[in-house]
Amino acid sequence: MTKSSSQTKYISSISVLPDDLLLVIFHAVADDIYGTDGQLRLDCVALASVCRGWRSLVLSTSRFWTRLHMMTKFGALSKEHLEMHVTRSANALVDVVIYIARPPDPWGQAAWTLVFDGAKVCLQVLRECSHRWRSLKIINEIDNHSGLFGCVLSELGLPHAPALKNIEIICHSSGWITSLKESFQFLSTTYTPSLKMLKLEGCDSSILPEQFDASSLRHVSLKFLRQFSHTPPNSLDVFRNFLSCARNLVSLEVHRRVFFVEHAKTDNEVDPIILPALRTLHIIMGAEKPAYLSGILGNITAPNLCHLAIHGDSLAWEESSLIDFSSPAFFLRQDEVPKFPTVCQLTMKNMLQSVYGPGKNLHSIFTALPHVTEVVLDHDVREIANSLVMELYDKKVPPLWPYLRQLTIEMTPTTTFHYLPQLCEWLRLRRASGLSLPAVTIRYGLQRAGVKKDARDLMIIRKIVNDATGYRASDTREVVKQLGKLDALVDLRVDSWIYD
Repeated sequence: MTKSSSQTKYISSISVLPDDLLLVIFHAVADDIYGTDGQLRLDCVALASVCRGWRSLVLSTSRFWTRLHMMTKFGALSKEHLEMHVTRSANALVDVVIYIARPPDPWGQAAWTLVFDGAKVCLQVLRECSHRWRSLKIINEIDNHSGLFGCVLSELGLPHAPALKNIEIICHSSGWITSLKESFQFLSTTYTPSLKMLKLEGCDSSILPEQFDASSLRHVSLKFLRQFSHTPPNSLDVFRNFLSCARNLVSLEVHRRVFFVEHAKTDNEVDPIILPALRTLHIIMGAEKPAYLSGILGNITAPNLCHLAIHGDSLAWEESSLIDFSSPAFFLRQDEVPKFPTVCQLTMKNMLQSVYGPGKNLHSIFTALPHVTEVVLDHDVREIANSLVMELYDKKVPPLWPYLRQLTIEMTPTTTFHYLPQLCEWLRLRRASGLSLPAVTIRYGLQRAGVKKDARDLMIIRKIVNDATGYRASDTREVVKQLGKLDALVDLRVDSWIYD
């Protein structure tokens, strides 16, 4: 009886909470539920099923019904379901998520017809409330070539969406192109005048209309899979044309394959495109040649850039292809003036270390980015620390990165502390020069896909990392001891993040 009374007490306590506080709790729970693409359901229905009071509260609050989820899966399409949520959302702005699932196997004609017809009916419901769209996210399941993706794009038509701010189109792929017969005409300032954010991942590049106007965009992430063609257009020109009308960009993220490296080779120097509002430039490369990086940096001028992040794969580069950072295509112009003079945050990962040694003219990175205050590096810190040490030995040269306040080193689990001597020597010389020491954070990532969030799982994985990969107690004490002698603030830990 005591246990039952205790439970009753807690149940009673939540039932007497004021409606405003209950709504805060409900909203937090709903936000957590909507986090995964595989669970496209509105669990506000579950909240409304607890009791009469909760049902009345949830049904009368329009913001619980502003997420319109549609999944093109046999048995999951329901016009009535969408219409109910459109009605309950009243006149509030809505977020639309369309998940395009792979068809069942075997894919019979009857099931094909039902899914396509059901998708068209549901898209009609969404199209009719397009004037209230706040965001649109379309997800094509991995290697789904059933034609459903193209059908969804075409059936969306050209609705007028004056309030739409964010568009994400994600085609999960293991390398195959999600081909399109025609561009997505919906991406037009005529129909989406308020569009601020555009994310294209794994799409055929022809998804963009030829005369796409990107002038309203503030945040862009591009990851194309180029369409195979015997006579492909110059993909670098397409990229330049896109940027030339995106003068209001604040952040730009460029992934692999946005253009062919071969198209970046030109006999005539082209003027870089000025992006005056750009504050963050993030370049993520795979095994592309260094010419891909120079093709991006050589075509962009950002006088107000604050954060520059570059992820590469230097182990895939040949000796003759090592990056020459002194080239005007990268950070310094022909007159040795920095191209990005205001950068204060720098992230460089897998850019310098290779089987042939560090990249050429490493010194140019530091002289071209003199005002850096925060840096994120990986195992390349060894090469960078060596270069900085050599510079500090030369008393005639002013210290590099004099304003540095935060140094973060992100390591894979298999990396040991071989960089410690160079790092300690650099910090020692820095202190001897009268410069302040940066706060040092050393993070060991758990390179383990699909790691669960359960604390017990993380404790087990941390123990494996600590015992087997060099992050042992003795190494930990040595790092803290050596850096502690310099009065450096050190944060050394293992995290459950996935290394790039």
